Amino acid sequence: PVEPEFKYVGNMHGNEVLGRELLLQLSEFLCEEYRRGNERITHLILNTRIHIMPSMNPDGYEVAAKQGPDSNGYLTGRNNANGVDLNRNFPDLNTFMYYSGEIRGPNHHIPLPDNWKSQVEPETLAVIQWISSYNFVLSANLHGGAVVANYPYDKSQDQRFKNHRRTVNTPTPDDKLFQKLAKTYSYAHSWMHRGWNCGDYFAEGITNGASWYSLSKGMQDFNYLYTNCFEITLELSCNKFPPEEDLERQWMANREALVAFIEEV
Repeated sequence: PVEPEFKYVGNMHGNEVLGRELLLQLSEFLCEEYRRGNERITHLILNTRIHIMPSMNPDGYEVAAKQGPDSNGYLTGRNNANGVDLNRNFPDLNTFMYYSGEIRGPNHHIPLPDNWKSQVEPETLAVIQWISSYNFVLSANLHGGAVVANYPYDKSQDQRFKNHRRTVNTPTPDDKLFQKLAKTYSYAHSWMHRGWNCGDYFAEGITNGASWYSLSKGMQDFNYLYTNCFEITLELSCNKFPPEEDLERQWMANREALVAFIEEV
């Protein structure tokens, strides 16, 4: 039988570094546990094709890393070398889909605009070519600055609220499944599911992206609308650049969740 394709993407914002470190550690953990004969991990590896991209934005990471965790500015290293936010750089398929819905047109496998290659950065182009090459069914991209599992849509359909931080819930047709996937991670995480984190409250540690704040041209919505891949965004730490001494605690908090989420394929 064909194995389902799964992916994790970290560090698309170069200064949000915990995801990068967790994915490097996860890669080592999966290999070590497979070699030891861990039945759960062996079954996972033999029945799933797991793709791991620790850093989508290595140039931004280099800028952030030079600052270090103690003096890192909130936005230092966030963008790529051209100063572009990669999570605002994917083709905007939401606008097409929202309009298409009004005329009863397609709401999935939406084609790319003719001139899309001239509008995206090299990193974005590489990721689009990557996800076009495999039939990914499940994915998560790892961020920092909050602690919550965020699911589509990220872009609000009601643009009257686009300039407000808290906008309106904009669910996909697969909203129940997306909530289940987000809860899989939040409840397997040591404290995400409690809801109170970083001065924010998210019931059960999950949120619809657009009900938090509206985001256009993001990678999460693009995956879903272009390829039908179910991608969620995992915000994993209040501190975008946690110090080295905090990494082991963060790994132990996320290890079970990272494995359990892959198992949802």
